[in-house]
Amino acid sequence: MSQGPLMVLDSAGLWFRAFHSVPEKITGPDGAPANAVRGFCDMVSVLVEEYSPTGLVAALDREWRPVWRVELLPSYKAHRVGDDGGEDAPASLHPQVSAIREILTAAGITQASAAEAEADDVLAELSDRDREVLVVTGDRDLFQLASSSTTVVYVGAGMRKRLAYTPEVVAERFDLPAGEDAGAYADYAVLVGDASDGLPGVTGIGTKTAASLLREYGDLDGIVAAAADEESGLAARQRKAVLEAADYLTAARGVVRLRGRGFELEFEGDVDGRRGRVDRERLDALGEATGQSRAIGRLERATAVLDPA
Repeated sequence: MSQGPLMVLDSAGLWFRAFHSVPEKITGPDGAPANAVRGFCDMVSVLVEEYSPTGLVAALDREWRPVWRVELLPSYKAHRVGDDGGEDAPASLHPQVSAIREILTAAGITQASAAEAEADDVLAELSDRDREVLVVTGDRDLFQLASSSTTVVYVGAGMRKRLAYTPEVVAERFDLPAGEDAGAYADYAVLVGDASDGLPGVTGIGTKTAASLLREYGDLDGIVAAAADEESGLAARQRKAVLEAADYLTAARGVVRLRGRGFELEFEGDVDGRRGRVDRERLDALGEATGQSRAIGRLERATAVLDPA
């Protein structure tokens, strides 16, 4: 077991955030946008410099909208499907993603994915390690992974406002029942819904009501059981809403809950996130091609803190 933490990255979330936060006027010598490249490298460098992990893994989507999730809930990410059936994303981002992945490889940084899985699923598997884990994301659904050994570093409000979420912080922030982990957040997300992921939530149940129900009945199973029991203390309006949403609740929890799925991870690099061989010649070439030698050089220097493979 390593003495330092393992940092795991929600890679797609970070490069999307980089793309939208750094101006597209940042280009390479050929005039092609390089804003996502710069922003991604800078963000990872800052995080590694701050937390000094000894392992680093970039989690990747093998499928951004897995068939099994869509079969459970057809509305899942449906509004984000492009004309070609893939994810609707800016045209200038795709070539930058390829460059970012090349930079990660040349810098000796491990990448991980799994068949039929999103990066969220990969992060859940990586967080279930017998060591301290730091999950870096801008996706609040991953708050559910916070535990006694896993901290979620949330960058959704911007890097300058990044916050570390432990189970205690999640419980306090959302007024949820406290526990050894923040698994209650997954049930909270199902109840409240998330338009960005195509989750409608339960009609009439907002953030305060959802938190109150979870504090009273523990989890979704407890809430559904209370709705089915006419002698429970559940208000008539809430009982009706939960019962009418029974099919949605069953499907959505299968979509949202991340722990315990048992995906078999595949790694490009060291399974513990130790730093592999650095190909400086390739990094120099990528820096020249993208015009981002400074950002790439900073990433290489920052990740020198990682244990060697």
